Amino acid sequence: MSLEEEFEKNWKSATEEQNKIDDITDRKIWTGIEKKIERRKSVKKIYWIAAALIPFFALLIIFKNTFQTSGRGAERILVYETMEKGKLFQLPDGSTVDLKPYSTLTLDRSFGEKDRKMVFVGQGKFSVAKDKARPFRINAGEFNVQVLGTQFFLDQKSTEKKVELFEGKVKIEHGKTITYLLPKEIWINDNGKQDYHFYHPDKQRSFTFDHAAYSEAIEQLERTYNISISYPVQFKNKKVSGAFTGNLNEVLSVISYPFNLKPEKTSEKEIILK
Repeated sequence: MSLEEEFEKNWKSATEEQNKIDDITDRKIWTGIEKKIERRKSVKKIYWIAAALIPFFALLIIFKNTFQTSGRGAERILVYETMEKGKLFQLPDGSTVDLKPYSTLTLDRSFGEKDRKMVFVGQGKFSVAKDKARPFRINAGEFNVQVLGTQFFLDQKSTEKKVELFEGKVKIEHGKTITYLLPKEIWINDNGKQDYHFYHPDKQRSFTFDHAAYSEAIEQLERTYNISISYPVQFKNKKVSGAFTGNLNEVLSVISYPFNLKPEKTSEKEIILK
């Protein structure tokens, strides 16, 4: 074999070998690239999954915090509430409240430890356990009621706000006006009137009339007991004299006796003399 032929053979052999090497190298290179691509795809998948889950976890944290806060808030208060029917409740201090329909009484769980404060909406009859060191205080919206130990009816719901005392003593604060009630006394307030303090018809009172017109005597009784009294107009200017003590029915009967008039109660707020 000539030198040229040997050189040509070696060249071809080297070229084929080099081609084999290049194929192996190419495969290695592409395998590496494919692995990198796969890794990047995996990273992207993890990123998008994480991105999708972040709002969920954020919402979960917010919900958890809100729930815990609400729970802590709920633990701090006691709520007594009625719907269609009234219900009698006993409070932690031994007091009882007969809540009328659609009424709510809210107090702190520490009620009775240092004070006896509450917020009231609606209508209810209270029987308060006596405790001079811790007065019973009711926030009734536009006015406040303070008692030591008593029985009373509270109407915060109606247009005409009302406190009617049966036993004990009550202090009412409405703006700058303070009113004290004794048994069988009533306080009312509505949008058209100032605070008005009057007496239950069974409350005994003393009245003195000195040749007063019958109409004037009737008007005084109406103001004292917050009641409407009707009578025949011909007796309007008749005279009434004397000192009288008794409840509404007793005094009205005595001053009307000379005119042969007798009281007839037609409703809680109206009497007719016949």
